[in-house]
Amino acid sequence: MGWYGTDAVDAAFKRTKKALIEPFNFWKWIRLGIILFFIGSNGFFNFNSPANYNLPSDDRTQGAPSTEKILNQINQVWEQYHTYILIAISVTIFMILLFLLISSIMEFVFVESLVTNRVAIREPFKKYLRPGFHLFIIQVVLGIGILSLFILLMLPIIQKFLEPRTTVTPGMILGGILWFISVMLLLAVVSGFIRSFISLAIPVVIYQEISITTAIRKILGRFREDWKQILVYWGVRVILWIVASIAVGLVALILFVILVIILLIPALMLYFMLSALGQGTGSIVFWALMIPYGIIAAGVLILLMLIVSVPVPTFMKYHLLTFLQRWYPNVSIPLFDSGNTGTRPPM
Repeated sequence: MGWYGTDAVDAAFKRTKKALIEPFNFWKWIRLGIILFFIGSNGFFNFNSPANYNLPSDDRTQGAPSTEKILNQINQVWEQYHTYILIAISVTIFMILLFLLISSIMEFVFVESLVTNRVAIREPFKKYLRPGFHLFIIQVVLGIGILSLFILLMLPIIQKFLEPRTTVTPGMILGGILWFISVMLLLAVVSGFIRSFISLAIPVVIYQEISITTAIRKILGRFREDWKQILVYWGVRVILWIVASIAVGLVALILFVILVIILLIPALMLYFMLSALGQGTGSIVFWALMIPYGIIAAGVLILLMLIVSVPVPTFMKYHLLTFLQRWYPNVSIPLFDSGNTGTRPPM
């Protein structure tokens, strides 16, 4: 028996090639790009610390604001603008929750689209409203838990800054930044492990017609039985994300530069033509022509971003599905090229 995480790489690549290139379908890429936009993607935290650091001397702390003064300024801003601040916070939280709900449903839409190799949005979105909502609840609980842990780990630093008559020094700021980065990295790893189990559970929900919590318990039970395969799977996925992101990123950068040059040439020609006709930047005619062209150019660039965002997540999801198909065969994932295309009743 080999390692399913490594064995799945070749099959995932072939499935990605068949789904995206054989044949190439522009609107299929766009629909996948829209789905992936709502699902979102992970980022990386970069921090460059100074080469040398010495404790601040007395003369370097002179004139530094005390914590008491900073808190007084914050209180003044709060008293003056608290209504607007509360409205902004409420709208922000609402938008975040709405986006997270759509994202949770789109997780199921993305899996079904790749399994069937037929990308649609509206019908699958309606189909997976219920399991998507359950996933949304889990995501909210997970988010609250991660946020609570973040606050708990940051309390020592916060308490130090809130001590009466404390002078904020460069050393305190740097120490706080280093601690913040460490906490964020720790929470990113913990969250990544948890979300990996959730991602593996989503196909189980779809193809065993069970709840998300039951699916997660089944994945955890399978993990206890065969945890070595998951460890290798995680290691392979880290390497795949790095290699695939670099390769696709370089291609995307080249395409972006070429497209910007192509779009810039007509813009410059239009600018010089209008200037020669006496229609400069102060003319209504100038903006009546340049603004629509700018909107068209922005639309073209957005389409490019949607298209280049598709290959890596698609490949990684096929890798997950192929791994899960071998690691947990009871799921019976009817991948479009596996010969198992049996139909199931709608959820």
